[in-house]
Amino acid sequence: MKDISGIIQKSEYFSSLNAEMMGKILGISRVVEIKKGEILFYQDDAGKNIYMVLSSRIKIFKLSTAGKEFVIKILKPGELFAESLLFKEKFYPATAQAMEHSKVLAIDVEQFEYLLMKDNAIAVEIIKNVTSRLSYLSQRFENLIIGNSVIKMAFFLLDLAYSGGIKEGKSVKITLDMNRETMGNMLNLSRENVERTLRYFKDQNLISLDRNRVTILDIDKLKDIAMKT
Repeated sequence: MKDISGIIQKSEYFSSLNAEMMGKILGISRVVEIKKGEILFYQDDAGKNIYMVLSSRIKIFKLSTAGKEFVIKILKPGELFAESLLFKEKFYPATAQAMEHSKVLAIDVEQFEYLLMKDNAIAVEIIKNVTSRLSYLSQRFENLIIGNSVIKMAFFLLDLAYSGGIKEGKSVKITLDMNRETMGNMLNLSRENVERTLRYFKDQNLISLDRNRVTILDIDKLKDIAMKT
């Protein structure tokens, strides 16, 4: 479980937990392997576990009434999902599918809730981290609904920077391991609009582009753009 502990500690939800606390989380968890294309759970399935990606990528998406797939996010190692089960939801709000052969950590939601009730120290740390994350997600959701293409793209690049970016001095390098159509699907933008917005960021010296690699040159300015409504 040593390698798994290292991945968990990189998560924004568990990064402040000490070794003892981490051991308690692992004690109510199990590793699940899923094949490429396999569905981990469907939207509206009864929720039994919260999950964290341990390897490869997991796609979270919803289907419209017309059957169109709307990609919410593509998750990488260290990212938690289905955490809404801890608060109000009893059913999964979206579908999770493995994009490659993947491993995820399944955390039993009932045991997790019991652990939070009996261990105040863990509960306080988790609540602080979750509150911070939910505030960010609320702003992100609002901007995805009413924001223009520039605001949407700024939030999207920041998401990638925080979840898997590599810092090099003042710059952050990220990998766009998806095509422009998928990006547009996630941002509710056309493929052409995605290309145009990336070029705009490049012209403004916010980013540099190299095929599927993006380097964020001014992350503070990108944050300012993302938080505009």
